[in-house]
Amino acid sequence: MNKKGFTLIELLAIIVVIAIIAVIVAPSVISLFDTSKDKSYDILMNDIKIAGENYYQECEYGDLSDASKYGDMACRINGNTTTVSLGNLAKLGILKSSGNNNSVINPKTNESIDNCELTIKKNVDENIKVTYKIIGNNNCPEELQ
Repeated sequence: MNKKGFTLIELLAIIVVIAIIAVIVAPSVISLFDTSKDKSYDILMNDIKIAGENYYQECEYGDLSDASKYGDMACRINGNTTTVSLGNLAKLGILKSSGNNNSVINPKTNESIDNCELTIKKNVDENIKVTYKIIGNNNCPEELQ
């Protein structure tokens, strides 16, 4: 009588081989996920800085200061400084939001950072070079504080 199939020993051997492969591959996969989160985070921090500069320029030269058009999101420049939340930058379309709820998400923690309030300060040096300093409050990621 010829029976087709695997014996219990053969099945156990296959399971052991798969387990060994999983033990070897798992740390690499976890490292890959961590690396991708770090890269996403770095890109977000850069995007926030660019969005802050764009916001200041729109306040200064665009129509973002028009309260009849933008309501509470209208900007005000005091001297050479203005403030804005990341949530408002996303609502205005200056900063790309994450997910379906138009919220800015920290890729490392998967938490919303909409309440992060940025202070944007414009500086013009003697060579008429314009730079912007962007500082976040306590609700912001460390790189912005």
